[in-house]
Amino acid sequence: MRSARAHCLLVLSTLLVFGQVVTGATGQGAAGRRVLIGFRSDRGPQTSEARAGVVRQGGGTIHRSLRLVPVVSATLSEEAIRKLRARADVDYVEDDVILHAAEQRKPYGVDRIDADLVWPTGNMGQGVKVAILDTGIDSDHPDLLLAGGVNFVGSIRDGSTNPSDWNDTYGHGTHVAGIVAARNNTFGVVGVAPDVSLWAVRVLGNNGDGYTSDIIQGLDWCAAHGVQVASMSFGGDGTRSLHAACDSAYAKGVVLVAAAGNERGAVSYPAAYPSVIAVSAVDAQDMLAPFSNFGSQIALAAPGTGIYSTYKDGSYAYLSGTSMACPHVVGAAALVWASGVTSAAAVRDRLLTTAEDLGPAGFDTSFGHGLVDAEKAAAKATPDGPPSVSVTAPQQGSTVSKTVVVQATANDDKGIAQVEFLVDGLRIGADSQGSDGWSASWDTTHSANGQHTLTATATDTTGQKASQSVTVMVQNASAVARTVSVDSITYSAAGDTQAGLDITLHVVNDLGSPVRNAYIWTRVYLNGQLYTVPAGVTNSDGSVTFKLARAPSGTYETRVARVVVAHLTWDGVTPANKFTK
Repeated sequence: MRSARAHCLLVLSTLLVFGQVVTGATGQGAAGRRVLIGFRSDRGPQTSEARAGVVRQGGGTIHRSLRLVPVVSATLSEEAIRKLRARADVDYVEDDVILHAAEQRKPYGVDRIDADLVWPTGNMGQGVKVAILDTGIDSDHPDLLLAGGVNFVGSIRDGSTNPSDWNDTYGHGTHVAGIVAARNNTFGVVGVAPDVSLWAVRVLGNNGDGYTSDIIQGLDWCAAHGVQVASMSFGGDGTRSLHAACDSAYAKGVVLVAAAGNERGAVSYPAAYPSVIAVSAVDAQDMLAPFSNFGSQIALAAPGTGIYSTYKDGSYAYLSGTSMACPHVVGAAALVWASGVTSAAAVRDRLLTTAEDLGPAGFDTSFGHGLVDAEKAAAKATPDGPPSVSVTAPQQGSTVSKTVVVQATANDDKGIAQVEFLVDGLRIGADSQGSDGWSASWDTTHSANGQHTLTATATDTTGQKASQSVTVMVQNASAVARTVSVDSITYSAAGDTQAGLDITLHVVNDLGSPVRNAYIWTRVYLNGQLYTVPAGVTNSDGSVTFKLARAPSGTYETRVARVVVAHLTWDGVTPANKFTK
């Protein structure tokens, strides 16, 4: 059993994979061995009863004496078998071997996440491009239909699309691929989404290890070639480079799914990155697998113990690990894409909001949002009318000044996802909570005195929108804010292990009011050397927080490079700030 931790900073190791190929049984037991005794037709006993009598006298336990052929099935000791073989009327003694039905198996994981209930709707993932970032895929496995592949392991064949370069000789990638997309035929197994366009992206070598740079090349290939779901059943230590690569691939429309790891500890990387769906493993009883990692980054759970799937050299095997849980979610994501969902963010949201809750009610660190439910996630919403929305404050024709709380009501049978508020077509805020009504804050001092149009736009969970507007008069005193400044910069250690660092900047205007929607560019120095250049936008209380996931020890200083906000001029001042971690 190999560790999932990297051997050095740039090496990622495949997650724990254990299990073995199950071979046929021969009937060997404590009471003897089950065999077939074939008698000679020219000199042996001529009736089935007589043949059974010979074996019984030799100490055998008779199971049946056959009539079609002169053969007796019996269990005998090795000594009794030796004596029977020596008889002149016995032609042979052979094992009474077990044969298996030549039919396609539906693995329990496919059944548990209800993927098979999606197929009768005509959705088997057709047209969705799925990439398996792994040790490659068996290029001629009879139960896998591949669209192609690419190799990023080693510099000599870097980028090769020759099947001999991305063919899987390790087995791990082929097993993962089968869970996602084994064909729906008459033999072998069937995957969660058997009709996807399946691609092998080889980023791990024949020992299951891969450099971070190789993995980033694989992600780049996915983003450049229209891949919609990427499977990453590997993990290790995180790097800034891999973090940025995952964020970029997700922003370009790739749903990223990764195994949480098998150390029964903290979630490994890349699964722990926010742009990646981290998957823990459960057993057949919906309990967290004893090897599975857990933590606040877990998004979903999926079956991961004793999973039967395709394997190297055209074979099949049972394997266990979060490596096996991950592709169940990958396949479910493909079914969601095929159902008509049009963005990576929407696919991710559908998977999380439809999951079957396990463990304590609501989100938890073992199962995340719950067990992935392919049927619910891929269900097409029934079209209905647009939502209803109405601005309730301020009222039509009223006069407003200073800071105003804008309120609206909104309703829809499918649920309201968000209400956005605009003044003269410019967004002033949005509310996606709705527990205390839909509202936003409007600082009217940024608007000229006179008539303005205030609009509320509601969006329901199916994407349908509706708007309603009122006209109001703004009347403020002559004092108008002219400048903006950063009045404080604070630091705090963050994360489950306090390894991160949060840097919060607060912005006000020259009247002392918080400024929202201010764009801030900064430079963060560590021990006097430039460390990172975060940028962001202030929220309604005038603050913006930059989160550094892994911040080394040392002295930090933040310098503001630029602040941009409508109607105001930045004063160019950075308040004194330093923090020693």
